[in-house]
Amino acid sequence: MKKTVTFGAVGDVCFWNPGADPVQRHGFDWPFAEMLPHLRRVDLLCGNMESVTLPPDFPLEQVDPAGLVNPFNATPALKAAGFDLMGLANNHVLDGGTVGMFHTRKIIEALGIATVGVGRTQAEARRMRVLERNGIRFGFLAYAEESNYTLGTRGPGHAAYTPENVLADVAANRGKVDVLVVSIHADLEFGETPSVPRRDLARRIARAGASIILEHHPHVPQGIERVDGCLIAYSLGNFYFPAHSMRYMRDHGPHTGHSFLLLAEVSRRGVESFRRVPFRIGRPPGERPMPLRGPAAAKMRNYWKRLDTLLQDDAIVRKNWRDISVRHLEFYLDRILQGNYTRERVMRELLGRLLLVAENRLWVEEAFRAVQEKWARQMRPVDRFHRPSYRFRAR
Repeated sequence: MKKTVTFGAVGDVCFWNPGADPVQRHGFDWPFAEMLPHLRRVDLLCGNMESVTLPPDFPLEQVDPAGLVNPFNATPALKAAGFDLMGLANNHVLDGGTVGMFHTRKIIEALGIATVGVGRTQAEARRMRVLERNGIRFGFLAYAEESNYTLGTRGPGHAAYTPENVLADVAANRGKVDVLVVSIHADLEFGETPSVPRRDLARRIARAGASIILEHHPHVPQGIERVDGCLIAYSLGNFYFPAHSMRYMRDHGPHTGHSFLLLAEVSRRGVESFRRVPFRIGRPPGERPMPLRGPAAAKMRNYWKRLDTLLQDDAIVRKNWRDISVRHLEFYLDRILQGNYTRERVMRELLGRLLLVAENRLWVEEAFRAVQEKWARQMRPVDRFHRPSYRFRAR
């Protein structure tokens, strides 16, 4: 018997309309056909299911036009590609309500593909899923950050990404399996580096006993590092995703359309080695992952080396986190000043969303740290003849 397992992981898989339409036209083999030579080398393949399939009786008048939902069941494409497990813990899992979430879980499980990360209770959502390959037991946990799309629901939904939850679950489950894989869906989108809080927590999870940490939500690839033997992939980016036909992705390119298949040789001791298979998502009508070769692949590998290096530069990670946080604050201030938010909407919706929802609270705190630092720098010495001034001074 082979003493190691070739473990494979990819990022976001989305069968929302632009992604489902080609499956209807070309069949279930089409989405991943170009990647099959690489996928077939994998003993255990997992990904993030970033869309919801609606049941046939879902009331169409209730469909969220902004949701990543589709009534066409494209999930047999996952079986054709050889997926063994799909994480469901992400910010779009409730786009079709609990009806869509549980239907999606049901039809994926019916294909013989395991799922993890959602449930009717937090205890169910946080339950570890165990798969065995070549005599090696893999345990999977999956979490998503409280987001603008889930708004802190404590009913049926995804496992909540908090330091307390993840560290407790790692401690409780580490001794039950040979390899513990933790999936995390969190952070702001499109950055080259993770936020400081996410990077620091990932390192704590690694030191607590995780073997592999797989992260997504930024929609672009980020770097990889090893911490106490644990392999941390900070963002797997998009895999099968409308990176060009969805304007939101296209506007934040080009790396929304580039990423990698992560391949790791894993033994009972953990990750022995890993490599990345570069791919690009083709433009419509061929909007599917296609492996890169030659100079294009070499260019992408050099980019990954740069991302890996950035992770180790604390000053750059902190600067990037500060910059993206301040840009987000500026965006909301601009929208308020432009009249996009009425006074009532600010009080009823925006303040709660920014100050109470985890997805926003961390960057708001970082942006206000920047404000505090600027405020401290501009404070005047004691003036014998004038009160202290709050007015902004350029120097």
